[in-house]
Amino acid sequence: MDQAAEPAAPVRAAAARRPRVMIIYKSLPEYRRRFYESLRARLAEMGVELQLVYGQAGVEDAKKNDCVDLPWATRVKNRIWRVGQRDVYWQPCLRLTRQADLVIVEQANRLLLNYVLLVLRQLGLRRVAFWGHGRDFQAHGHFRMREWIKHRLTRHVDWWFAYNDTSVRVVQAAGYPAQRITNVQNAIDTRRLTEALQRTTPEQIQEMRARLGIRGQNVCIYTGGMYKDKRLEFLVHACDLLRVRVPDFEMIFVGSGPEAGVVREAAKTRPWMHFVGPQFDTAKVVYFAASKLLLMPGLVGLVALDAFALETPLVTTNVAYHSPEIEYVRDGANGVIVDPPEELEKYVSAVAGLLRDEPHRQKLIAGCRAARERYTNEAMVERFAGGIGSALREAGVMR
Repeated sequence: MDQAAEPAAPVRAAAARRPRVMIIYKSLPEYRRRFYESLRARLAEMGVELQLVYGQAGVEDAKKNDCVDLPWATRVKNRIWRVGQRDVYWQPCLRLTRQADLVIVEQANRLLLNYVLLVLRQLGLRRVAFWGHGRDFQAHGHFRMREWIKHRLTRHVDWWFAYNDTSVRVVQAAGYPAQRITNVQNAIDTRRLTEALQRTTPEQIQEMRARLGIRGQNVCIYTGGMYKDKRLEFLVHACDLLRVRVPDFEMIFVGSGPEAGVVREAAKTRPWMHFVGPQFDTAKVVYFAASKLLLMPGLVGLVALDAFALETPLVTTNVAYHSPEIEYVRDGANGVIVDPPEELEKYVSAVAGLLRDEPHRQKLIAGCRAARERYTNEAMVERFAGGIGSALREAGVMR
């Protein structure tokens, strides 16, 4: 495998050059573009050089159609093997890490480079940090062994960049010291989305409605990846019942993924159901502007921040496998979490009730506006940069 056996240079002590931090990610999703650009600029102000290394997505992730490129970053060609139901990656960039004072990698068992870096760290040849959830919130059944491995490796890094409060608790519970954990409060560029919403005109909304053939006023939206944990079949059934309960109900689906066919086929026989495929950056804003609620009965992650930024309250269910960002959603304050998650009728009643109760929906919108001021890309950049500074100072490569 790529240079894995070559002699590695010792970790450099403080030198005349600027401290150098490298982030290695398996691919570059569009929603991270602004974060990396802003983090690079913020670190430059601190006298730290950021190097971003990324590759291409595997078979399943590629179906989301959400990867982009950055001209200043380094793109490598990943070697990807399909093992069972998952992709395993080798990221051929070991040589590039030799001059980095800190290497930040995604906490993921399927990234083979991580194991090599952790061995080099044990030998005193690399400084390594994890960035992630702390555990796999979607692990179940025979995947528990993978989770055991992840838990065992949690403590063997120099620094931790945890997604939010939930992730911090998980990492601390694994025995990692709190003073070396940075809570980044994972976010996206909500300010950009909010500004785009404010620029959206009634004429633009009407043009989109005419293009899709939308006539009803009670429009809802789904956006994001389309895979099993999103419970798209459940959502299609819920939409059918909502159409009976609320005669002018219509549904917009934005996104792509391995389960996109479920929606595409359903839309063929339901003229009030509109599948528009993936829409990146601010292109999705007009669809939100025409919608009253964001419906996602399955796994919720960063989409909660879309709901806040675009003033479209989220209605989800209390499934056990949400990503850590579910902690941002406050039931009855800025969104709705239906429990138990399997009760289709209860979910339908919650959505129908909000479509009929405008004062209640407006209360949730007010909660969304308050939440979007707290969870921002700018705040995440400051937290992440601060954590990098602390890690470099602890290592003696930055004052």
